[in-house]
Amino acid sequence: MKWIKKGRIFEPKGEFTWMQKYGILPTPCYLEKENLIRIYFATSSTDNIGKITFLDVDANDPSKIINPPKQIILSEGENGTFDDCGVNPSSVVTHNNQKFLYYVGYQRSFKTPFSLFPGLAIAENSNDFSRLKKVPVIDRSEKYPYSLAAPFVIFDNSKFKMWLWIATKWEKVNGKDYLSANIGYAESDDGITWKMIKDDCITINPQTEFSVGRPWVVKVDTEKYQMFYSVRYIDKLYRLGYAESKDGLNWTRKDNEIGIDVSTNGWDSEMICYPAVLNVKNKTYLFYNGNNNGASGFGYAELEN
Repeated sequence: MKWIKKGRIFEPKGEFTWMQKYGILPTPCYLEKENLIRIYFATSSTDNIGKITFLDVDANDPSKIINPPKQIILSEGENGTFDDCGVNPSSVVTHNNQKFLYYVGYQRSFKTPFSLFPGLAIAENSNDFSRLKKVPVIDRSEKYPYSLAAPFVIFDNSKFKMWLWIATKWEKVNGKDYLSANIGYAESDDGITWKMIKDDCITINPQTEFSVGRPWVVKVDTEKYQMFYSVRYIDKLYRLGYAESKDGLNWTRKDNEIGIDVSTNGWDSEMICYPAVLNVKNKTYLFYNGNNNGASGFGYAELEN
């Protein structure tokens, strides 16, 4: 595959007090009737506490913002809860006239920088999202004691299917504390109660990498799934990875086929991360973050036919 970069769509410029920094984890949905792509993302004031908002772009030309961000649709949780330091969107599923917004909730901590866990907010086919509960939809356990995050969910073959980032340990990388992580898989009948099925769909190469994450899965046909994800290398910043599967469980990494890399200069010249892929009519778009994990905003590329 080959992606043609189309440029940056959005970066925060202090339009609101709550939108001073970051445009992180672009999470697109196609609104067919309106011919729009709604992109949920997280931003923050100067306190770095993330809040979720959205903007709408022209489905024929995502560089054109039709409805700029105007409102917060989900704020941080109550003090002491898993998401009291902020929320980032991860995926949106429409099911039975409800929107399920799966998100990353985070807490800052003392000995390690943070902990991350997946949350869920639900809207009745609008943007009036309400947090389902004050605890994660998948919480820490003896097997998964560190963090779980970046849930991507689809409804497929009468089941909710989730691919997510699973932290395996804290480690020092170039003198800093980072979470090492793989990508795993969970299932649910209702989208609320989840069972972990597999924790090694995508694993790291410990010689060159310390984390893979933010999976985004596209089902091409009955026997092919594609996964796009971020790869954090030991000797360089984020790049994008790609894998294929026949069953959604067993994956073959094909990172050399991703067809996109950092630019020579500009907003995505240091890293590209947090991919989200959307098929609209006869086009396929890739939305992603650039430098400093989304501090420079997000942009998109189009798949060359």
